[in-house]
Amino acid sequence: MLKNPIICFLFFVLSLPAQAQIIRVKLNVIGLTCSACSFGTERSIRQLKFVDDVKMDLNSNIAEITFKKDIPVSVDQVVQKVYDAGFSVGKVLVLYAFTDEKLEGKEWKSGPDTYEILNTPPAALSGEKELTFVGEKYMPKKEYKQWKPLIDPITTINKVGSGSGHIYFVLF
Repeated sequence: MLKNPIICFLFFVLSLPAQAQIIRVKLNVIGLTCSACSFGTERSIRQLKFVDDVKMDLNSNIAEITFKKDIPVSVDQVVQKVYDAGFSVGKVLVLYAFTDEKLEGKEWKSGPDTYEILNTPPAALSGEKELTFVGEKYMPKKEYKQWKPLIDPITTINKVGSGSGHIYFVLF
């Protein structure tokens, strides 16, 4: 008798659409000069409940962060933890596992967030793809200047009627 409810529950859970997931983030951390700096940054990032592991490479100033499955990831929170530790970010590379998201022009939605593609989008949003985040806090100001004229109008348009989600600008 118990088998029927369990089977029904499993069927329901397995039939839900899979959510796209951020698998890994690689951050170029600007300003790391010693192992204490590296350790402090790592400790700051590890405080986030969705973080599974952090590997710091002091030689290349790269932090590689992996995440727990099925827990929403906030790239903004990861980047903020680097700033909280007293450093800045030079590049944000995100390995994203797509589950056939639908492109609407040059954007797609994942939960409450919208992702705007600034270069040529791929033919399909399927499988694992690496994205570069574009924005003031995701890259040096000099590099951001070239993208700002393209980002400002999109941000202005999307602020009208936007919900609680964020708008992220990415390159494939």
